[in-house]
Parts: sequence; C-alpha cells; structure tokens
Amino acid sequence: MRALVVLTTALLVGSCSGGGDESTATSWYEGKTVSELAAVLADPAAATDCELDPSGFPEMLCGARAREAAEALGERGDPAGVPALMTAVQDPETYHEANEASWEALEEIGGPEVVDALVAWIAAEPDTLGADRAAGMLGRLGGVEQNQILVEGGDSPFGCLNSGYSDALVTINTADATPLLKYLESYDLIWVYGPLIRIGAPGTEEALVSLFAKGWGDVDMAECFLNSGNPTLAQAAEEWAAAHGYLITELPAGGSPQWGAG
Repeated sequence: MRALVVLTTALLVGSCSGGGDESTATSWYEGKTVSELAAVLADPAAATDCELDPSGFPEMLCGARAREAAEALGERGDPAGVPALMTAVQDPETYHEANEASWEALEEIGGPEVVDALVAWIAAEPDTLGADRAAGMLGRLGGVEQNQILVEGGDSPFGCLNSGYSDALVTINTADATPLLKYLESYDLIWVYGPLIRIGAPGTEEALVSLFAKGWGDVDMAECFLNSGNPTLAQAAEEWAAAHGYLITELPAGGSPQWGAG
C-alpha cells in the first residue's frame, strides 16, 4: 500500500514546481496522448521522473502526477481514457487524490462507455463500497434502463437505509416512480419501498401498504413507514404492529427517509 502523505497545497505546489513556477507543475501533461496519461495514472514512478524529486518528497510528487493525469483525462473527455480511470478507482493502490480525481473524471466524461463500465462493476461486485459509489454515479449518468441492475445490486432487507443504490433509483425515477412499483411484487426486491418513500409520488401509497397484506412486513419496514411523514403509510404501519403485537418507535426528525424528500 502506498503511503498517504498529507501536506498542505502550498507545499505541494512548491515541491512540484521546484520554486514557485506553477506552470512548471501543471503543464507537463500538455501534448501527452491519452495512452501516455493513462500510463502515468497507472504507475507515475515508471512513467515520469517523480521519484527523482530533488525536494525530497518523491511520494508526494508521484501522487500529484497521478492526480494531474486523471484530471487531464477528464478534461480531454475522451472515452478512450475510461478503462484507465476505472482501473484507478478500483485499485486500492491508487494514490488517494488520484482516486478521487479519477471518480470526478469519469463523471466529467460520462457517456455510454462510462455507463457500461459502471454497470459491469455493479454486476460483478454489487456488495462492495466502490460498487455502491458506482451505483450513485450510474443514477446521475444513466436512466430507467438501469433500474433492474440497481434494484438487484442494492438488494437489502433494510429499505430505509440510504445508499448509492437508493440515491440512484430516486434520481432516475423522481419524474415518474411507476417503473419501480413492479419490484414490490417480489419479496426479494421490496427494499425499493425506501426509494419510493423518498420520491413520494402521489398514488403509490396503495402499492406500498399492500406489502403488509402480502405478509411481507417486518418491524424495520413498519418503523420506516411510521416515520415517513405520510399518514397513509403511518396508519398501515400502526395497524400491522398492533395486529402482530409489535412495538414500533417514532424516531427523531431526520432519523428516517421522509415522504417526497428525495
């Protein structure tokens, strides 16, 4: 694991430029091809002379070179840079700042190449933190055609928990929540009640409360409904809890997704 060196921005610029000439620190990548930038992002020590930094902070300079390569790829907007950026965000050895810059570059490039790469990641490793972040980005870059993989990848018994998957479904389906209603027909996918509560589309209450009638309710769902701020959902939750002898709790404000809060 590469060491994470935390220093001030001023020191970073000074050490990279060798004395305050900012253009020297930031212009090295001008004229480089996408493949050359990708090589720097993947291994700055091999692709540049950063390890020979005379200031005595080679690790910092190599990290800066990788970050700048990612930023340059984002500015180019060339889909040819997507594979290198995807590798960078998935590789735990990537310098921290370069990792963050790679995420930003992917969103800046956008387009079908990025969407396809995010879908492939989610399909392969849906339960990882990285895939959860990829899901959030997919929500901003994709559309309703990604609903299925997001619903399946974010499958969770706790629909009230916020996640990248939940955020994505809310973003994609805010204008029209009806594409999500079909997932309430499958017990394994009913966690979408959380995103549906956050969307708060009028007329979706009946489908949501039907989960109790189907025998799929549990305390977590009931408490989510109770605290949603929607009177129809709250009443259904109270009736279900009373019928089953459960005590459900009213949570402090902000403790549960709110109806229509997004």
